Amino acid sequence: MATYYGTNLANYYNYTGSQQLYAYGYGGNDTIWGNTNNDYIDGGDGNDYLYGWSGNDTLWGGNGNDYLDGGTGNDYLGGESGNDTLLGGSGNDTLLGGFGNDSLSGGDGDDRLTGSTSRAFNSLEYDTLAGGSGWDIFVLGESAGNYYQGAGYALITDYNGANDYIQIKSGSLSLSYANLGFGSSALDTAIYQSGDLIGVVQDNTSIALTSYYFQFV
Repeated sequence: MATYYGTNLANYYNYTGSQQLYAYGYGGNDTIWGNTNNDYIDGGDGNDYLYGWSGNDTLWGGNGNDYLDGGTGNDYLGGESGNDTLLGGSGNDTLLGGFGNDSLSGGDGDDRLTGSTSRAFNSLEYDTLAGGSGWDIFVLGESAGNYYQGAGYALITDYNGANDYIQIKSGSLSLSYANLGFGSSALDTAIYQSGDLIGVVQDNTSIALTSYYFQFV
């Protein structure tokens, strides 16, 4: 295994070796590139750019507004704190935005997208989720509760009812259909729990509160 440890300054590291990479950027606005192996890259603090390339990679953004690109392979991407952009690329990826207003794009493959975090429920978080092609799961909550409360919600931009599911905590759910100003002029579906908006499905009104569209937990 090859290892790389940055400094608290801005680091640039492009690994060209053949071994699996373990890299940690520490502080600073870092740019770190992996290789064709199953790499582990942690940006640490700062606004980081992390690229996994091919292989089944694990990328952690840390604190800051980070850009994570898994490339090909079945990748795990965690934005953590900050307003992060996560790109899964091809493969069956798991994307976790964490704290902040995040943009998640699964790309090709069967992906699992969680904009918020299972560690705390957030009332001021606005996340954008795009699954891409494949059978995708958009996670809006778990059995302990839904992730979006108060003014926060998740915007799902490309839901496909034939392939995709929305995971949500069951109980006191309702849907409404209106043009909420997202995407084209088509109607959107708003998902409420106990009157609180937790999600919007853009340009889609074919959804019903059944197990065909939702995974209730």
